[in-house]
Amino acid sequence: MTGWFPTVVARAPGRIPALLIGVCLAAAPACAEPRSVELVISKGELPQEQRLIAVSQGDELTLRLTSDRPLEVHLHGYEVEQTLSPGAVASLHITARATGRFPIEVHGDTGGDAKVIGYLEVRPR
Repeated sequence: MTGWFPTVVARAPGRIPALLIGVCLAAAPACAEPRSVELVISKGELPQEQRLIAVSQGDELTLRLTSDRPLEVHLHGYEVEQTLSPGAVASLHITARATGRFPIEVHGDTGGDAKVIGYLEVRPR
């Protein structure tokens, strides 16, 4: 297919050819349905089964957080944070663009320093 692009563009200056749009869409990673995960923080900890959240690159993710005490939750790598009030639901929304394992930390009523309570793992598509 060498040479097809300049020819197509020359025939339709200022317009993106439909063939090129199809190639771009085919090359884009498929995205899953938006996902929502409920995280319940008790005494500054997540239950064992909630300590690893795995998604694929490109996924839309909403973490719905509740806590039994005032805390601030910070997702490293994505640099988003949310303040939690006891019993209230707070949402933290991201698009999982960066791959890797990112700590979920709490700040506040945890005896001083920040504490890692779980991880978000974003796997490449």
